[in-house]
Amino acid sequence: MATLDVRDLEVEYFTDIRVLRGLSLRAPEAQITGIIGPNGAGKSTLLKTIYGYLRPRAGKIFFNGADITGEPPYHLLAKGIAFVPQDRTVFPDLTVHENLEMGAWLLRKHAQRVKEAIDDIYRRFPVLGEKRKAKAQTLSGGQQRMLELGRALLTSPQVLLIDEPTVGLAPKVASEIYTIIADFRRSGITILLVDQNVRRALELADYVYLLEMGVVREHGPKVKFLEQEATLRALYIGGTRGPKRASG
Repeated sequence: MATLDVRDLEVEYFTDIRVLRGLSLRAPEAQITGIIGPNGAGKSTLLKTIYGYLRPRAGKIFFNGADITGEPPYHLLAKGIAFVPQDRTVFPDLTVHENLEMGAWLLRKHAQRVKEAIDDIYRRFPVLGEKRKAKAQTLSGGQQRMLELGRALLTSPQVLLIDEPTVGLAPKVASEIYTIIADFRRSGITILLVDQNVRRALELADYVYLLEMGVVREHGPKVKFLEQEATLRALYIGGTRGPKRASG
């Protein structure tokens, strides 16, 4: 069972800028939990805090009932939580295969497991197999995102945190990425997805949280939000293509 529970989380920048204000949410096992809201709502800050990049001022984060608040990212990766941030994180001067080997660092003492894990990524993402010897900087934006997603899967995570997976991508490529994320859910991975593209987030998610100014304004099954999709898109700039750049 892989669940995340965030309880009464408060996060500040520079000790006086409150970004998250008593935020609570739950990401159930093998479901996609969507996080939507305007720029500056605290969406990315939430994921960075869960993953240990930021330490909360108050509140707790639980993974399968265990308190993981403030644990560093490498501890969380070993426990089964992986993070795909919004910004590109490929090693541009390394090949696709070398990037994947870097992602398999936790398995470095088990060469056969590393080989099997990377071979599995090539089966999931055939384009990466075709370009395994190419430097990551030569890949298209969509291919780089596939490489990041594939790298995150190498350690067989139970939970995957994904921040703005299709920002800056063409609509056709973005659709491929969303299909891949839906496949992750079918394989049993628990996903917490931050997305500025409201329509696609609502299509993918099982349950949705709407953030504003660091608090949860509304939450519920996606059907509740589908009824007001047009209003949400108008308010939060989440059209069919989404913004070129988003933060929060």
